[in-house]
Amino acid sequence: MKRFSIIAIAFLVLVGVGYGVLSLQGDEPTMTESSFLAGGDRPTSVDLPNGYRADNPAPLLLDLHGFMGDGLSQQRFSRLSNIARENGFVYAAPDGLPNSNGDQFWNASKACCNFDRTDVDDAVFLKSLIDDISEKVAIDPKRIYIFGHSNGAFMSYKFACTYPDTVAAIVGVAGAMDLVGNDCAISSPVSVLEIHGTADAVIGFTGGGIAGISYTSVAQTLDTWRKLDKCIGAPMAKENIDIDESIDGAETKVFESTCTNSTVTSWQIVDGVHGPAFSSTFPKAIIEWLLANPKQ
Repeated sequence: MKRFSIIAIAFLVLVGVGYGVLSLQGDEPTMTESSFLAGGDRPTSVDLPNGYRADNPAPLLLDLHGFMGDGLSQQRFSRLSNIARENGFVYAAPDGLPNSNGDQFWNASKACCNFDRTDVDDAVFLKSLIDDISEKVAIDPKRIYIFGHSNGAFMSYKFACTYPDTVAAIVGVAGAMDLVGNDCAISSPVSVLEIHGTADAVIGFTGGGIAGISYTSVAQTLDTWRKLDKCIGAPMAKENIDIDESIDGAETKVFESTCTNSTVTSWQIVDGVHGPAFSSTFPKAIIEWLLANPKQ
């Protein structure tokens, strides 16, 4: 397929445990005097939590944007930056590199979203960013987390497969993994939360493809991680939750698998789309889930 066709397809397809948790005080991301830069030649603004102390290592959360997005748009989408800081997290929303069209992306899989086929290694970049942050401030190595949307969700899976010893848990919203040629093997369990709308027309709930390369369905993604994490028995249905303010009621079905030193969880937003309108309760639910799943 010609390069301009691939880019056109990309545009059409992809735009579109004992810890208390505080409530979100505001939706708009705010900068603080304690913010600093990390990441070397790809500088990223890093926010320290309220009341940070060097003698009390903090959890770290990286928040990854989707294709054509950036760190600021991701903060507004996820609504995580303020509540993360309020609950003791060091927080950063890094930017992917721009492609030949100027669109920022993560080289997460063959399907998504390195359409120029460059050799950038974003897993290495994120690992170096984590290392740089950990050298500058006190980070708890058992509480390093990644949250990602769309292309960023693909990237969260890629990072967990590449550096399973580094990350405790990942949250992927509207993402997937390559259906073929995905050689994921982990040396340490990684807890996974997969959030997906059943009516997602961009990254299909039942799987699909981008530029001729297939990606996994939600069921296949979860099955992959249940096998990797050595889960026991069938997933258990839990009480429905309300995380999408555009859909009435408790629209999200919850399924949870018990695994060896980890958890694999699915939040299925019934009739949810690619970019859910997350409710004010969503960030609190994410922070609670992350804190309940440190590295064992």
